[in-house]
Amino acid sequence: MELKIVAYLREKTGKEICKKLRREGKIPAILYGRNEKNLNLWVAEKEFLKILSQIAKRSPILNLRIEENNEEFPVILKSLQKNPITQKFIHIDFQKVHPEEKVTVNCPVILKGTAIGVKMGGILDQHLYSIPVRGKINDIPPYIEVDISNLKMGYSIHINEIKWEKIEPTLPLETPIVSVLTPKRIEEVTPTVEEIKEPEVIKKKEEEKEGKEEEK
Repeated sequence: MELKIVAYLREKTGKEICKKLRREGKIPAILYGRNEKNLNLWVAEKEFLKILSQIAKRSPILNLRIEENNEEFPVILKSLQKNPITQKFIHIDFQKVHPEEKVTVNCPVILKGTAIGVKMGGILDQHLYSIPVRGKINDIPPYIEVDISNLKMGYSIHINEIKWEKIEPTLPLETPIVSVLTPKRIEEVTPTVEEIKEPEVIKKKEEEKEGKEEEK
């Protein structure tokens, strides 16, 4: 499913204009790209928040439609700025990417199935929750699915074990994605009861006391 967002041209710029837009429930934005003229835009905050949770679970690629120009094309959601006090979004950066241009994007990792090692008591340890990949924007998948069904206890799945088509990971191929750890055996150590020896000073005082009593 493709994610889409509608943007509108913003002719005027400046802090006061941006403040006015935010009061009206609009988020100022900018669109830039290689050999492209920067465009000042705004998007409806309500519409953007609707797709934000979906963007978090997939590659940050969506189709941007500029209403006034009646054109639509894929972009990368490059960055988001938040107000540190209100936690509301105050600015969005979109990057326009040409079909033949290669870009690097973080793809979320989705685990499929239940590992054999987990069923046997192992502990699942996911090392990577996303993998940076490079390729043409139309070839980059929304996420990377990793089947862990046959993953045994004490073993890992590495980047080089994934079937890569048309895109390539930018991390070392030997990097582990997910492992099943062997739980450590906790041995109960029963403390030995040691004989409590009477301190020499106390023992000496007791002997002196008994000797005085005998003299009496």
